[in-house]
Amino acid sequence: MKQILKIGLDSAAPFPLHSDYNSSVFEGFEVDMIQAVAEVLNLELRYEVSLWKTILEKLYKGELDMICSAVTMTTSRQMILEFSKPYLQFQLCAVVNRGNNLTDLSDFKDKKIGIRTATEAEKYVMAQFPGNVTVHTDTNDELYKKLLAHKIDVLIDDSPIVGGFLAKHKTLEIGMFMPGTESEYAIAMKKGDLVLKNQINETLALLKSNGVYDAIYEKWFNSIRLI
Repeated sequence: MKQILKIGLDSAAPFPLHSDYNSSVFEGFEVDMIQAVAEVLNLELRYEVSLWKTILEKLYKGELDMICSAVTMTTSRQMILEFSKPYLQFQLCAVVNRGNNLTDLSDFKDKKIGIRTATEAEKYVMAQFPGNVTVHTDTNDELYKKLLAHKIDVLIDDSPIVGGFLAKHKTLEIGMFMPGTESEYAIAMKKGDLVLKNQINETLALLKSNGVYDAIYEKWFNSIRLI
């Protein structure tokens, strides 16, 4: 009998990492990667979808086994959660309507900046641009719609997610990559769940050595600039 693994997913689906679980097609880089992990470890996957801040709480309380949904590995999160070895490197970047070029941080003066609630991008903006007007949303779709409607001047988001939205909205472009924001995604697990952590790490290492990881990466990120 297969062990069941409860995985938390962000309801604001960060495509191409994963699409909306409740849509007609559930797919993405993380979907393929964790499915490959499950096949090696003979696991049955069960997904639970909720707001980002809610799934973080649920994992911390032990109501989920893991989150594989664009989780940035940070020092503060490592104090309360276990993390696998990182599986994707990326950077924060600023997205603008085409033609509104940015060259350095001084260009953000007086700009209205959009960010998603409870994300590392939000922390970065609040620290880096304390004097700017900021607009906070719970979902990616809402955030990008505000930029398309010119209700904000710029949004700051993770480069993989930006790549997914730029493929859909040709009037948007990357204004600049934010200096000093090099980051990594990893699978988050309950603090102290070292058996699962070791199993995941061994399997990720296997998938990288046998070419499966590279094939999945190429499928989803061949035309997206991450750093």
